Amino acid sequence: MTRRAARPLALATALSAVLLGAACAPSPTSSDDSSAGSGKGTTITVGMEAGSPHEAFYKKAAADFTEETGIKVQILGVPHDNMHQQFLSDAIAGGTAYDVLMVDQPWVSEFAANGYLEPLDDRLSDEDRSDFVAGTLDTESYDGKLYGLPFLVHNLVTYYRPSMLEAAGIDAPPTTWEQYREAARLTTDPGTGTYGTMIPGNRDGEVATRFESYVQQAGGDIVDAQGKPDIDTPQARAALQMMTEIQFDDGSSPAGLHDLSAIQGQFLEGKIAMVSVWPYLWAMATDPEQSKIADDVAVALNPGNPDQVATTFSWGLGVSAGSDAKDAAWTFVSWATSTDVLTRKGIEQLSPVPRTSAMDAIAQSDELSEADRKALAVFSDSVARSTTMPMTPAYSAYQSAMSEAVSSVMSRQATPDQALATAQKQMEQADEG
Repeated sequence: MTRRAARPLALATALSAVLLGAACAPSPTSSDDSSAGSGKGTTITVGMEAGSPHEAFYKKAAADFTEETGIKVQILGVPHDNMHQQFLSDAIAGGTAYDVLMVDQPWVSEFAANGYLEPLDDRLSDEDRSDFVAGTLDTESYDGKLYGLPFLVHNLVTYYRPSMLEAAGIDAPPTTWEQYREAARLTTDPGTGTYGTMIPGNRDGEVATRFESYVQQAGGDIVDAQGKPDIDTPQARAALQMMTEIQFDDGSSPAGLHDLSAIQGQFLEGKIAMVSVWPYLWAMATDPEQSKIADDVAVALNPGNPDQVATTFSWGLGVSAGSDAKDAAWTFVSWATSTDVLTRKGIEQLSPVPRTSAMDAIAQSDELSEADRKALAVFSDSVARSTTMPMTPAYSAYQSAMSEAVSSVMSRQATPDQALATAQKQMEQADEG
């Protein structure tokens, strides 16, 4: 899987490559699709990540939806680590517990391939389609069909401390790997416990996500033009070379196999000059109650290939194929990803949204500071310059193979050649299976 939905008020934990722990789905809510045209008398059940800012936002906004449509909404929170298995178990059983599913992007291809999500192409108007930022609908598509609408599309950006770069004589964030390596070296001072960056090395999905972006920044990808696994490449070797040079040759990254929690935690403590993290970190980094660098943080595009700066991921809303209130469910999905609702969501959560009209409205809002507007513009630009992860049911296996390769290299248990050859075989086996 990819990563948890954004959590601006709490440190996000690193994602697991395989979600464990099935939970029993709730009893289905009675609904009657015959009344979906007017909405009156219809109740839909929406499954969302429990405790996430998205659940909180839509619970608060649901009353407006009901007032507008007459459709009642029951939002059921599911713990993140149980979401995939619970939604899957319900779908296998007939899919009547939920009408709308909050879907992490890697689940889209899996659920769609098995007929668990309703195709939505015929429901989305051309006008609406054109308003979504280029490429964002690809994150909710499989085999040429659309199976959901995204409410959050994001990727990794570079957070940096301007004061540390300025003290090192650097007047702008790096745009190439060579500049990044040099900036990391110049901002490292082991004597004070401060380092230029932190290179990921733990064996988990977050590390795989970063490595995938590094490969793309080197001008490659993890699949070929036909969508087949292609990780044993010069670009992947270049990514590992960059990582090992910073970690071992320069000593610009602290010793150890680092994961997301350590990387963002050390940055918020003021110990690291530059890190690559999701957009949700902005709200945390600029909050004095959560960050020691609230007045000394900025964001920039990741260095490397200017046309592909980071792998794009999404969270979206899809209509369960087993729902007996599909029209009402679609009405909610359409409303929840509308310009007005996403504008409100982006402002409240300081997060990028996938509609051009909503991002334009956010950019003009007087509710945000100039720094917030600049950060959101970077987040949006990063998405516009990037492409989605491979939309294949085998993606979670790809991530496992990548994380194992990175961890084996960063722990010096394998050479890059050995690690990538092994990852290539693992990904091919997963693709064939």
